[in-house]
Amino acid sequence: MERMQVLKDNLSVIEKVVPRGSEIIYLDYPLHLNVGDLLILKGAEQFFKENNYKVITRHSDNTSMRFVEKTNSIPEHVVIVLHGGGNFGDLYPAHQRLREAVVKKFKNNKVIILPQTVHFKDKANLLKSGEIFKQHPNLTIFCRDTNSQEILKEYFCDNVFLCPDMAQSLWNVFPQQKGSDIKKKAMWMIRRDIEKTDLSALGASAEPSEFIDWYDICTDGDRRFMKFMHLLEKLNRHIPGNLFPTNTMWYGYTDKLVERVNQRFMSHESVITSRMHGHILCCLLKMNTQLIDNSYGKNSGYYESWTKGVPGCELVKL
Repeated sequence: MERMQVLKDNLSVIEKVVPRGSEIIYLDYPLHLNVGDLLILKGAEQFFKENNYKVITRHSDNTSMRFVEKTNSIPEHVVIVLHGGGNFGDLYPAHQRLREAVVKKFKNNKVIILPQTVHFKDKANLLKSGEIFKQHPNLTIFCRDTNSQEILKEYFCDNVFLCPDMAQSLWNVFPQQKGSDIKKKAMWMIRRDIEKTDLSALGASAEPSEFIDWYDICTDGDRRFMKFMHLLEKLNRHIPGNLFPTNTMWYGYTDKLVERVNQRFMSHESVITSRMHGHILCCLLKMNTQLIDNSYGKNSGYYESWTKGVPGCELVKL
């Protein structure tokens, strides 16, 4: 069986905790333009669809905390599902505060955190957060690498399971590159944010003027639409009845955005990237890719755990 199909099948470990047909609440989905997070979103929704989950309500990263604060109770049979990714820790504190608020408030509900990578810069923050998570009696955390698994089991909860990224659910959903798609040489997709990598060891082979990141792939039109969605979410807070269907509008818009990104990727012969989801997207599109580690080993951890056997994939060690 093809390695990518194996990875998609490995997501079934979630189904053992959240049975088919379950009613769920989905929190912290990305209403921003990190396309990697959007791929996780699309993969999560594909998984929900394939397992016939009934999503009672969805809330974005901008509105989830307000939902938690204003909701006094949730029926006990409803499972609270939190978006996955690489933001479990103290690099992105708003997301961690939301997870802590959920496990503090909803102790009568099963709480699931979709596959994450864990990183804390400060041990004190890790210990403080871990004490909050340990208080929840029915919490399961899925994680994308063995280092995260060890941290979570030691400090956060007993129910911790290794699992690929949710974007792996998009295997055989996205198109796959054909020879006729290729119009350009290799694309360098390199992080510029707090997880950026020092590439000086690559020498002359890495030309910074050719580097792009998700920001460059997204357009000013995309950014205007995102800001418009943020405005509508604010209006929904003040107008009774949730007047503007922001979930539907954002999902539809980002479906088209992801299609556009897919076409751009497939126009290159290969992708050299320090973005984990640049790498995963290449795997989904059956493209050649070289993966460079990020600042704290997230990429190499994922590669060693999951994509090492995918044809055309290579880890570049600096």
